[in-house]
Amino acid sequence: MAYATAADYCAENDPRFGENIRRYYEYVREHDLVLTHTLINPQANRSVGPGGQADPTLAARVLRETAAGIVLHGARMLATLPIADEIMVFPSTLLKATDEDRPYAFAFAIPTATKGLRFVCRETFDQGGTPFDHPLGARFEEMDAVVIFDDVLVPWERVFLLRDVERCNKAFGATNAVVHMAHQVVTKNVAKTEFVLGVASLIVDAIAIEQFQHVQGKIAEIIYYLETMKAFLRASEAEAQVDKWGMITPAWPPLDAARNMFTWMYPRMIEIIQLLGASGMMARPTQADVESPLGETIEKYYQAARLNATDRIKLFRLAWDLALSSFGSRQVIYERFFFGDPVRMQMATFANYDRREVMERVRAFLNRPDAAASLQSAATRSREPLPTSE
Repeated sequence: MAYATAADYCAENDPRFGENIRRYYEYVREHDLVLTHTLINPQANRSVGPGGQADPTLAARVLRETAAGIVLHGARMLATLPIADEIMVFPSTLLKATDEDRPYAFAFAIPTATKGLRFVCRETFDQGGTPFDHPLGARFEEMDAVVIFDDVLVPWERVFLLRDVERCNKAFGATNAVVHMAHQVVTKNVAKTEFVLGVASLIVDAIAIEQFQHVQGKIAEIIYYLETMKAFLRASEAEAQVDKWGMITPAWPPLDAARNMFTWMYPRMIEIIQLLGASGMMARPTQADVESPLGETIEKYYQAARLNATDRIKLFRLAWDLALSSFGSRQVIYERFFFGDPVRMQMATFANYDRREVMERVRAFLNRPDAAASLQSAATRSREPLPTSE
């Protein structure tokens, strides 16, 4: 949506590309297609760009241009793969303005069934268990994949940017795509924090630990995180404006603050779940155990203060899947690095946030006439002789 609205940005690279992105947006909208995406180059040597790798053929790059389109070879990551119709290949934003990086500068979209396109997946976190045993993993597992382009032909009508390093580096910000992405992400953050608060509160209630001050403090901490995320989201919407492309766009500073803070908020919330659940996270028989001849014994020894054994096991298996399982651990990594390296993100905030107004206000305060008079008076007093004792 953002790229289509800012199609003129792509057209400055090539007039065809602006029309391409407009038509593609309409095509996806009218056919109700599902997209996956890929954002970055393979994690080989992060100290140099794709063209400076020991093997410069690792990252997906343009091999050649033909009358039909561009031909790519190499890999990109990280494609979080639903059952998708198409893959959107977003431009890399860490390219250097050198000739060796120009072949890695592009943006396009193609069907996931395109000839020569392969997805190499990680091991699944859905172990084939029941929703009782894996309440999150069995329902919400989403695959992560490395995308391999084996001499893939991208038709010209599907190319949106090409060989323009500067334009690729600035694409997310210049089109405001990053703002709309962040708005969706912070909406997700609110829902996710509500869920964690619900799980944590049920654990507290189940084992009757609400009277302990440190427990109350931990629940309060999650509440603060939730209300902070909600406030950021509402502020971004309340301060929305029409951008240069004619699109109503949420305010960026609250969203930027929210996305950066959630990188440490979410791991802390998961730690709280671990601290509240403690050893109870290990006492979690399977559905097969509960339904076996051992079930009567389990019903006696796995009860909680306010839950029968079966309901307690269901709750603690949920907490385990959220905080300790492969599925849950992947979620923590996901939230830590969703928008990239947190340190680089902080550096970007430092570089881009306009602090000049607040700095000038403090300078004005320091230079107020009454402050100058006070300094003069203090200087005069410092020159007066000290009183002597008789």
